[in-house]
This record gives sequence, C-alpha cells and structure tokens, in this order.
Amino acid sequence: MLQVCALISEAGGTSANEDAAGHHGDWAWVIDGATGISGAAITGLSDAAWFSRQVDQALRRHAADSDGLSTDTVLRRVVEDVAQAFIGATEGRPRARHERPSAAFALLRRIDDRLEMTTLGDCGIIHRDRDGRAGVFGSSNIPVFEARTLQAARRALEATPDLTPSELWNQVVGQVRANRQSMNTTDGYWVLSTDTEALAHVDRQVVPLDNGPVALATDGFLRLIDLFGRATASDFLYLDDQARAETALRDLRRIEAADDPHHGHLRLKRSDDASLIVVRPA
Repeated sequence: MLQVCALISEAGGTSANEDAAGHHGDWAWVIDGATGISGAAITGLSDAAWFSRQVDQALRRHAADSDGLSTDTVLRRVVEDVAQAFIGATEGRPRARHERPSAAFALLRRIDDRLEMTTLGDCGIIHRDRDGRAGVFGSSNIPVFEARTLQAARRALEATPDLTPSELWNQVVGQVRANRQSMNTTDGYWVLSTDTEALAHVDRQVVPLDNGPVALATDGFLRLIDLFGRATASDFLYLDDQARAETALRDLRRIEAADDPHHGHLRLKRSDDASLIVVRPA
C-alpha cells in the first residue's frame, strides 16, 4: 500500500479545475488536462476538465482490479474506457487532432519491494536516488512547443504592451493550435489522449523501495521549481503532511498574484491549476 501524506488539487482561477489527483492501494497519480482551444464542452465541463475526470475515474476502477496486470495493460484499458466515453459524450462527432482532449500524467505504483514511476507529458515525480539526491523524474518535448507560444506572446507584448489577457490569447491561439497539431506525432510531443499510441512513449523507471516520501505534481505546482525558482526538488519531499502542502500552495498563489504574467515571469495564465500528492510506502 501507499500511505497518502498530502493531497491537493486546486483550480488556478474561477473556471473548473482541469487537473485531477487520486490514489488506490498501491497506486497514486496526478493528471493535468490540456486546456481546450475549440471552446467545446462536454456535459457542462471543458474538454480538459471532462477528460481529466474520466481518466481519474478509470484509473480508480482499473487500479482496483490490477493484480497480475502490467501497468501498460492497465493504462491501455483506461484509455479504451475514456475513448469509448468520449464517443458517447460527443455522439461520435470526429475531431481534428488539435481539438481532441488530452492530458499529461504522472503515475506511481508499488510492486512488491520496488516503486515504478511512469510519466507522460510535463507532470513530474520527485524522489531521492540511491545516493539520497532529490530530483524530478519525467521528460517531455512539451516545453519546446510552449516556448514557441511564449515567443509569440513576447512579440505581441513588444508591439502592444498593454494587451489584456484575452487580447493576448487571441494573438497566440494560432500558435497554440499549431502546437496541438504536433500532439502524439513522431516529431511532436506525447500525451494521454483518446488513442493508445502514445502509451508506447511513456517515461518509466523502477527504483528500490525505501521509506522516504515520493511526490507527484502537475506543472502548475512545479512552477515553484521551474518557473519561479522558489523551491527545490528536496523541498517538495518535505511537503509530507497536509498542512505543509497547503502552505506551499498558498506561497505559490501569493507569488503568482504578485508577479506580472506579461512582464515578469511570462505566462498565459497568472495562476495555473495545481495538483500534488505525496505518499510513503506503508
């Protein structure tokens, strides 16, 4: 079993949370839905919020019945379930590649005396290696494409410094759409979507079991490390109770609120959805 020390999943603004975080038995995960660009909604939710919730629910179902199954088999069943739900929810209407819902995820599974770490996209798993050094496991090409969007935003702001958030979005949405065309392609980036092809491209590492904490986080929470430089990987491993995790989230929101997203640390969302789960082997 994995003992859950802290769990947070919070929307970054007033819209629905497009992240999810969960656990069951020997499994724990975080999911970061990619904000849709088509404006489509499913049962009152954005595509991304719907997709993250569907993946979370499917993981709970299949983790409960995973004895003797590989993680790849479980993930394949999750994607197949969600793909079928998507067909039903959209009445089978075909979608262009850039309109398909997608999500990054990080998944931790205890298997006997080992921990198996699996990521796809820009979520991360923070753990200590054999030498006790803390680091973030998981790699992705998503930052390459995000850099293109930020470069488009930078050019737009240089031309018109006082753009509102919605005006800036209108300036860069074409680049975002172009990026999404590269989703789950050989020269692009790989994320969870409604087909199983991307599952051949997960990052995976198996490490010996120890009693130390392991943290899984979406990129919104990882802003403390990657964007603002206000925390280290080691700091995340001290968020092993709910109170400390909530304090870290408050710190993140305070930093985001104080920092100008257009002329400070450039970003399209002042505050992003943020999810964190910290576990210990029980």
